Amino acid sequence: MKDVLRELKSLSLKLQRRETSLVDASCYIQQTIDVLTAMKTSGGKSTQKVEEGIATGMFKDVELSESRPKINRLQFYQSIIDSLKKRLPEPDLVRMLKPLDKRFWPEQRSALILYGENEVRALAKVLGEPAREAIEEFRDYKLENKSPGKALQKLQTASKTFLPTSAECERGFSAVNLTDTDKRNKLREKSLFSLLFVDINGPPLEQFDPQPFARSWIKAGHKPSTSWLPGPKAKKKPPRSLWSLLQ
Repeated sequence: MKDVLRELKSLSLKLQRRETSLVDASCYIQQTIDVLTAMKTSGGKSTQKVEEGIATGMFKDVELSESRPKINRLQFYQSIIDSLKKRLPEPDLVRMLKPLDKRFWPEQRSALILYGENEVRALAKVLGEPAREAIEEFRDYKLENKSPGKALQKLQTASKTFLPTSAECERGFSAVNLTDTDKRNKLREKSLFSLLFVDINGPPLEQFDPQPFARSWIKAGHKPSTSWLPGPKAKKKPPRSLWSLLQ
């Protein structure tokens, strides 16, 4: 069981990365399925240590005694594998997105000439983009090493919006809870939206340089927070009338 938990932990951390695409997630899940399938017969590192201990009757200087029924290892592994197969993304969608990733391109030019054109055509139709234009730009991109054209760029951008897990949504809900608190509930909707956008999509705090933005904000006519004293304004006494001095 420890071997399975180790593999599932590694898979979970990979899927939670912000840069993980749907194609990457499909590859990671399939890789884990292949590893667990191999472990069904040979076992993992921890399983091998336990089997050696059972053979000698000692494990970490502790004498072993059989008291509980054994877990059917093959059935246990197969149950985990079946659950992972249900988590695999839609095969048709992954198939359409793979040609946009250079890692999956064939090395031989003869195989690369027509590679991925059917998938790019299908993806363009799904997204409402001109299929012929996307295919021609895809040919220039893979055969002539040119920059992606307008239609192909839209397909590449759209391919990054297919999230493999709910980790990004959970990060968004966490940002909402940290931003929209009881003490800050007087924020206008537009200001709250801007804060959430910066919190979710902005760079890490240690990489953010606020000085250029502060200068442009002040140049736009805004006043810094130190330009006035906090608290209620002091009441000014009305000046004595000139005529009262002549009485």
